[in-house]
Amino acid sequence: MQYMMVSASHSPMLDMTPADRERTKNVKLALESTRKRIEDFDPQLVVLFGVDHYGGHQMACMPSFTIGVEATSLADVGGTPGPLNVPRDVAVSAVEAVRDSGVDVAVSYAMEVDHGFSQVAMTTLGSLTRYPILPVFVSCIQPPFVPYKRARALGEAIGKFTNNLEAYQRVLFLGSGGLTHDPAHLYPPIDVVSDEWKPYILHGKSQSEVPQQKWIDYEIEAHEHGLPILLDESITESDLGLVDHWDKKFLETYCSGDMSAFDSWDPKEVMAEAGIGAVETLSWVAARSAICSVSDCVPRESFYQLTREVGVGFGIVEARS
Repeated sequence: MQYMMVSASHSPMLDMTPADRERTKNVKLALESTRKRIEDFDPQLVVLFGVDHYGGHQMACMPSFTIGVEATSLADVGGTPGPLNVPRDVAVSAVEAVRDSGVDVAVSYAMEVDHGFSQVAMTTLGSLTRYPILPVFVSCIQPPFVPYKRARALGEAIGKFTNNLEAYQRVLFLGSGGLTHDPAHLYPPIDVVSDEWKPYILHGKSQSEVPQQKWIDYEIEAHEHGLPILLDESITESDLGLVDHWDKKFLETYCSGDMSAFDSWDPKEVMAEAGIGAVETLSWVAARSAICSVSDCVPRESFYQLTREVGVGFGIVEARS
């Protein structure tokens, strides 16, 4: 078996911000280089650990982790619509194996995901359907959060599961999310969500007060209004919720040889220090743990840049057995 891991940031602003900005060009070049290395690896299966911003996962019942047996991406802000190429038999077997390992994972036969899955799939794989994708949702948008040690356990269980897939000899673990950013105005704590949006955030498409498309349109409009703020150099990166020293601390820990260091990380402290978007690094920890369970390779940071134009500390880390 051969394994590769890529963990990468995403941002809905990636295609909104002026393409001629130097930092934006740096991000896109780094993603293109990553895509070419993945193409050279030619994975037969991609395990995508992704996040969702109320696209298809709501607070009426928010699972810690979900494996999609069938999955569709929405046309949300920064997202690409369409079905994911999910191998049904692999997904069902993954649910059974992960549960047998002691990690309680939900299962979805109609998973809907947003840019937290589709953007990294498009930027690093080139398509939602080019490779078979096993979609694994990691909850990180509302407290109480998933502990980092459970994300590590999830990744370990899935990594060991893939090691028994004789039909898939080249497996890519792909983590989507982070690094520092703080879109708290879009995703506030549930107790302070406005009455306008609470029906959708709680119940999604099972209610009729707020259509899903209205939420998507709101997100798109909010990001369009936010773009001039990101481009205003008179506003500091700190004021935008970008924390360079936190990103570097995370990356240093992530690229070390000891994943158990994350077991003591508290998502509430991560949110306080680096914004709610930084909690998306739970998906990175799951991806890193997955390859750790089947290989002793140590990841390397291939790109990092505090990128105000897209509103995140943008990082890419890779590993290969």
